[in-house]
Amino acid sequence: MYEIKDKVIYVAAPYGGNENNKQRVEETLKDLVQLYPEYCFVSPIHTFGFLYDDLSYEEGMEHCLTLLDLCSEIWIFGDSRGTRIEREYATKYRIPIVEKG
Repeated sequence: MYEIKDKVIYVAAPYGGNENNKQRVEETLKDLVQLYPEYCFVSPIHTFGFLYDDLSYEEGMEHCLTLLDLCSEIWIFGDSRGTRIEREYATKYRIPIVEKG
């Protein structure tokens, strides 16, 4: 039987359309899944990254914030314009924030 994960964690990290940033997040996600098997991790980079050149920055962030709104927590890895917007949204809507550096 399948067990539902305890939390859905939104993983925020710098992207900027940079494939190297995407690969770093993939390595982070692999580690997180091993360290915290009770959580489900979601990455907006991997969910919406393919749309990066097709949407305005604001439209892309709207998708990201909609996903964030469905999550239990946000874990922030690094600083960028996007992670600052995500942090502000989480603060405003009382989504728990974990700063990971």
